[in-house]
Amino acid sequence: MRSAPKILAIVPTLIASCHINVLKPMKKLAARGLIDFRWRLEAKADAADIHWADLIVFCRNTEPAYANLLNEAVCTSKPIVYDLDDNFWDIPYETDPELARYHRLPPRLSQLERYLTLSTLVRVYSPVLANRVSEFSKNIRQLKSGFDFSLVGRKDARTHDKVRIVYATSRIVDDQYHEFLGGILRVLDEFGDQITLTLWGCQPSELAGRQSVELLPLFPDYEGFLREFSAKGFDIGLAPLPDTVFHRSKNNTKFRDYGACRVAGVYSNVDLYSSCIEDNRTGVLVANTPDGWYEGIVRLIKDRKLIETIKKNAYDEVFSHYRQELVEDEWMQQINELLFQNIPYLTQSSSRFVTEMRVRTDFAGLYGIRIPSHSPDGDKVGRILLEVLTPNGDLLRDASSVNVERLDDGDIEISFVPIVNTTKREFVFRFVAFSENPDAAPGWVPPSGMIEMLYKSRTASTARAVC
Repeated sequence: MRSAPKILAIVPTLIASCHINVLKPMKKLAARGLIDFRWRLEAKADAADIHWADLIVFCRNTEPAYANLLNEAVCTSKPIVYDLDDNFWDIPYETDPELARYHRLPPRLSQLERYLTLSTLVRVYSPVLANRVSEFSKNIRQLKSGFDFSLVGRKDARTHDKVRIVYATSRIVDDQYHEFLGGILRVLDEFGDQITLTLWGCQPSELAGRQSVELLPLFPDYEGFLREFSAKGFDIGLAPLPDTVFHRSKNNTKFRDYGACRVAGVYSNVDLYSSCIEDNRTGVLVANTPDGWYEGIVRLIKDRKLIETIKKNAYDEVFSHYRQELVEDEWMQQINELLFQNIPYLTQSSSRFVTEMRVRTDFAGLYGIRIPSHSPDGDKVGRILLEVLTPNGDLLRDASSVNVERLDDGDIEISFVPIVNTTKREFVFRFVAFSENPDAAPGWVPPSGMIEMLYKSRTASTARAVC
């Protein structure tokens, strides 16, 4: 009998998407005895974890300081899965400056692209993001995130007199409400005695203090929020989304949450929602204009039968296509494909060559190397990774190869975060050359005499080998 496969997940933080898309389904599969599962924060993971596993899953990892974990996984020839639910390339500086400054930093984007390029399988959750990622990977699956229906109870038909409208967000500083603001102000002016509006998680100054408006603080625990949210018995949920590449690359979380909690959603008519929602059946799609939002909300306020119809249909849709058990089964199918089926486009390269050389540096601020792209005999350098170690074998995490660039003159430059104290010191360069074709040679690795060291303090110098 085949033993349960060992699955390791390495995540940067315990944010909701890492929990929903990776950790929760994996824990459920482990509870069913189908896999042996471990997870680690990337700051706590090490090579021993990777060598334990049969398959490694990364989720939203972009930090160059932990590039060694990806390098180690590649060197083991084990399947690598990368799970991504956000478009880090296109975060707008205008509306998300802090997020954009962090994720759009060139070293982080470069590391993200290395994850995508080197992974066996990339999982995404929107057609726009699938198209963006296709630049770096041919092996992409567009999937659905799961919803755990055990978190919500069955709701009876509405018993309150007023139509209860809600906008729920996980962001305290939120600008997406501007999409519906003009429309909802008109609705409040005309129907204020027939409705209540709850803003959960953000507190827009334009709406705070108005009659019929309730402000609730952010609920930090997602599963706890769902229990509270479903118990409130809201009728209409607002789901605004700006029509930008970044926002259209996101997951359809609002549709899952509103549908499963029996809330009739009003959604921006952008492809993220129009691809999964049938207008007037599972939700209401509206133009991102004051008139569009006003008309969509009023359509439901005036037709309470339509509210109940959409609640039922949306619940059935989410239950049929997004429930937790389906996502678990999909994960298990992918694990089996990657580990036990001979699928050529999902196999990892087995053609690898690892070599180490001890070198001595001359100046401070070593930040990379420059190597020729061909040997004197014409053999090419193929796919290559570099790690820098101390003479005792301790890996310098920040010095794992972050940027690999082919220069205009044909040389290859591999750079990383500068090492400050490198004057007259010894290091070990570990090169990993590999080929995606198991039958092809992994490529040429230059000897130390053909490696130029790059320093912040001085011009390049030829690496000196230490015998």
